[in-house]
Amino acid sequence: MLKECVFCREINGSRETNFAKLYPELPSRVIAETESFIAFPCIGQLIDGHFLVIPKTHKTTMAQSLFKANSLKDELQRILSEAHKFINVKQEQSLYFEHGAHGAEHGGCGIYHAHLHVLPNAGNVNCRDLFSQSSDSNELDLFKIYNETMPEKSYAIIGSNEMGFYRWQLSKPLESQTIRKYVANCLGALEWDWRKFGSEEKMQSLLSRNFA
Repeated sequence: MLKECVFCREINGSRETNFAKLYPELPSRVIAETESFIAFPCIGQLIDGHFLVIPKTHKTTMAQSLFKANSLKDELQRILSEAHKFINVKQEQSLYFEHGAHGAEHGGCGIYHAHLHVLPNAGNVNCRDLFSQSSDSNELDLFKIYNETMPEKSYAIIGSNEMGFYRWQLSKPLESQTIRKYVANCLGALEWDWRKFGSEEKMQSLLSRNFA
């Protein structure tokens, strides 16, 4: 655990987190959990049910967490399945993305604990237009993309079962929340910056199932 990491603090039960400040009445936002991963709704929902999957052990990217750990790939698939069941949507229709940044020098959103974004019912977003340059990998399987990603380098991954998965190994820092902004524009969302969101009814409604 890193005390300066807000996700590590949240995993450890601390209330000194972004979530606790916005939702002091809710003890937790966990919707699925395995031995190594946690899934919880994202602050700044770009679409109903938008959630994150993070490793419990502090790693800066999902590729770093999954490197040479085949059992964790199976576990990641399991938590994705459980989270989709919780929010009652089909897993194959979701959009996935991650900016695998190791620190501020690589860009990012200010939280350098690996987090995979999952957006239900957004699998029709055209991912190929995210960057002007062509992707260096295109697969129909998210886990194959991670198998081929060099964990020591920064990268961007986005895709779905419907449109395919794309990865770019980044040679220069990616501006903060670039992928979020792109996806928000594709979905017609009015706001993309998670820092500007307050308490959200969609978050409260989703989590009320756990604490009813």
